[in-house]
Amino acid sequence: SAAAPENTDRRRAASGSNGTKWQLKRSVSNIPFNILKVHAMRSYRLITSPESIASSKVRLYLRWKNIPFRETVASRLVIKSEVRPRIQKIDLPVFITPGNDTVQDSRAIMDFVERRERGEALTPDRAEQAFACRLLEGFSDTWLTDAINHRVWRGADAPIAGIMAATLYPEADDDRRSRIAKSLHARVLAQLSRRGFNSGTVASTDGLLVSFLALLEAHLSCSAFIFGDRPSIADFAIAAALTTLRDRAPQGAALITKSPKTFTWLSAVNAPQSPQIGAGRAVAGLPKTLVALLSFAAAQFLPHALATADAVGDWGEANPGKLNLPKRVGQSARCDDDLNVRRDFRPQTQWLLVRNHSKAEKDALARSLDAIGCASLAGYKPRRTVCHEHHNFRLDLVDRGDAYLPEMTLRRASDLMSDVRRDASDSVGIENLVTG
Repeated sequence: SAAAPENTDRRRAASGSNGTKWQLKRSVSNIPFNILKVHAMRSYRLITSPESIASSKVRLYLRWKNIPFRETVASRLVIKSEVRPRIQKIDLPVFITPGNDTVQDSRAIMDFVERRERGEALTPDRAEQAFACRLLEGFSDTWLTDAINHRVWRGADAPIAGIMAATLYPEADDDRRSRIAKSLHARVLAQLSRRGFNSGTVASTDGLLVSFLALLEAHLSCSAFIFGDRPSIADFAIAAALTTLRDRAPQGAALITKSPKTFTWLSAVNAPQSPQIGAGRAVAGLPKTLVALLSFAAAQFLPHALATADAVGDWGEANPGKLNLPKRVGQSARCDDDLNVRRDFRPQTQWLLVRNHSKAEKDALARSLDAIGCASLAGYKPRRTVCHEHHNFRLDLVDRGDAYLPEMTLRRASDLMSDVRRDASDSVGIENLVTG
């Protein structure tokens, strides 16, 4: 009709200059609904703590995987309004999907993304190297992370406590932050002590850290990353821990600088490259430098993991019918540890052990364990299986009887691995390279 152009002009004039708002509304109305729905979906979100090594590990993984995400630093308000309602506890990192599902635990987050997102897998394809990758990840997530955290937090005036207090309570005044920092410092050191790291283990732990860096330096002299020209989950786990050592620990930067190949590798892992076409060069088999690194990792990780699996089996027998495991299922005796310390038995340690075995091909598992002197563990099965479900470590209800270990009892296997760890600890005097 003749009145239509006039009405159109009137609407344009009412909406402002050039009819911008009207044009936008009209353009949106022409977009199919399914496209609008996709754009309205939220992106992945990651709730982290800046002082959490596990948070750094997941961040590195997502960047190399080229997954867009928004990161939220966990203040007290974020913990109260987001973390606790989702997982019923305080534990970071927390990963929130576009569908508003929640995934917690760094390993579970990476498993989730590997299943759901396209792109190059960041676990080696070859079976032996895949097993080695998970072994190094388990070692890093338990022993290496705790050792570095103790180095960062020990000392009455550790500055990291104040930094974390300011992150958690940004609205607090200086006096309140100081009190929070002291309480937080004491609690972190108490937890690390229950994991076997205290003032009495400083010299031995520092010596083992230097030994580990020497083995890593030797291997990285032959390979750009741990398993070739592309990083893996093991690279992210170890790099996250060593980045904290470099940035937060006293003399940490000087210690890393003494290992030039490790310094270069650490910088490369922390600077994700754009996706490349074609497969990267992989390390063939298990070279001697990698076997030495794996042997060290096994010596620190396997003895306590085996003892933890035994403790989980005992807990299951004492609590028939219960599924959810507590955070700790007991504590080791001082006489069972080379450093004369007591260590908590945590279900996640057994989960890491069995997870590594269950995902490995049988023949590759046997070859890998034989290469690092642990061939007798190839057929090991715990009495109870631990899984990670609904943000908790849970126990299955199947009693497998005694743990199966061909030609060797569980106790003897633990003793064997303790001997290996004792040999590795002979280099404790080398801590003078760190302390001067």
